[in-house]
Amino acid sequence: MSVITISGLNTLINPPKLSLPIDDEAENLQLAMKQTCMKLPTEPLLIAHTKIDRWIMEIGFLYPEVFEWEPPQFLVDVQINAQLNNTKDTWVQINTNAAFLNNGYVNLIEWSIRQPTLNWTDKVKLWVTTEYLSLSPDKLELTILALHPTYPAKRHEISWDSQQHEETIKWLMSVLTAPASPVPIPVASTAKLNLEKIAEVEI
Repeated sequence: MSVITISGLNTLINPPKLSLPIDDEAENLQLAMKQTCMKLPTEPLLIAHTKIDRWIMEIGFLYPEVFEWEPPQFLVDVQINAQLNNTKDTWVQINTNAAFLNNGYVNLIEWSIRQPTLNWTDKVKLWVTTEYLSLSPDKLELTILALHPTYPAKRHEISWDSQQHEETIKWLMSVLTAPASPVPIPVASTAKLNLEKIAEVEI
């Protein structure tokens, strides 16, 4: 059995020289959010990283339920995986934040320093979650909380469907069976951008 992660997929998609360094700011934000949701102290982390305090407040403003829900209704940084339908026994593993709603829907909530548009990592996370939970694709939704070093955060809602689900598995198979020349997925790349130079996007 082999397991491929988002980082592993990124290595296959991007040339080695373009491999992204570990983003300490993003890791610290996720750690602070996880501690906040678990009602653990975050003061030392917030003092050392002042932007994170503002981002957490913006997340609370855009989606206050994030800090009101508790497990098992809301799972932060949960690790799940799904098996690809091939003969190599390959599994795709992700980490995500998942809210299980009363109407039978599951809402993935992604907060990060990013653009408020659907990218390939979002699609992989939606595909894995659908497969792992044996959900109908239209029962899954994604909320993007796009943070920015300068501009106010943006909230963007994404619906999932069978067509996107099938497109994503075909893309995954193309990447894993022909890593030297993967078929590009028709969405924005997650390559690290200089967000300070990107104009504010109206939703």
